[in-house]
Amino acid sequence: MARQLLEGRPGDTNNGGWTETGMRIAVFGATGRTGQQLLIQARERGLHVSALARRPEKLGELRDHVATVEGTVMDASAVERAVSGCSAVLSVLGRRRDSSPYLLTTASANIIAAMRKEGAGRLVILTDTGVEDPSDRPSLVHKILRIALSRVNEKLTRDSTAAAQVTADSGVDWTLVRSPMLTDGPRTNNYKVGALARGMPMRISRADVAEFMLSCVIDGRFIRERPVIGGCRPRSGFWQDVRSNL
Repeated sequence: MARQLLEGRPGDTNNGGWTETGMRIAVFGATGRTGQQLLIQARERGLHVSALARRPEKLGELRDHVATVEGTVMDASAVERAVSGCSAVLSVLGRRRDSSPYLLTTASANIIAAMRKEGAGRLVILTDTGVEDPSDRPSLVHKILRIALSRVNEKLTRDSTAAAQVTADSGVDWTLVRSPMLTDGPRTNNYKVGALARGMPMRISRADVAEFMLSCVIDGRFIRERPVIGGCRPRSGFWQDVRSNL
C-alpha cells in the first residue's frame, strides 16, 4: 500500500517524486521529532506551512521555512491564528509529564473549532494503538501491550480515547493515524497500513509516519478512518516482531 501511495503521478515536479501542491497546512506539535519530519517533508512537497509553537526557537533552521505562530494548543485564539488561511491541519502532539490531563482532548476541540471558523476541511491526527476501532483484531501481543499502556500511562490512554471521540464527532474529514512504537529511523517508504491485527509491525519510523500523514492529506485517503501504520523491516527486527505478534 505504501508503494502505491508514493508512486509519481503525471505533473509531478522533479523533487524526489513529490508533488508541488501549493496547499497551505497547519501543523501542531511541530517542534517534536515527528513534527520536524512533517515540516521537512512538507517543504519537499511544495506545501506552505503554518506552525504553532510554544517556543518557536526550537524549530531551528526550519523556522525560516514556515509561518510561525507563538502559543499553545490550550489557547483557542492561538490555534485559530495558526489555522487561518489553511485548508488542512495535521497534529502530532505529544504529552509531557507536566501536561494537562486533557491536553489532547482540548487541543482537538480547539483545532476543530478553528477549522470550522476558517473553513478548513481536512484533519489528520497522530494517535496511538490504544485508541480502538471496530475493525481491529488484535493479536495476543497487541492485547498485552494495550493493557500495559493503559496501566502505565492511564492519563494518556484516557486523553487519547476522548480526543478520538471528539474528532470522530466533529463532522470534518478526519483521519486518525494510529502508530505503534515510534523510532528515529530513516524514511523507508515501506510500511504496512490497515487494522490492528496479527502481523502488523510494532514499530515505525517518525519519517515514515510523516510521509503517510502528508499522503493522507494530498491524496484524500482514509477519510473518517483509523488506520494503523507499522514499519516493514528485516525479519530480525524486534524479536521478529515478537514472532509476528504470536
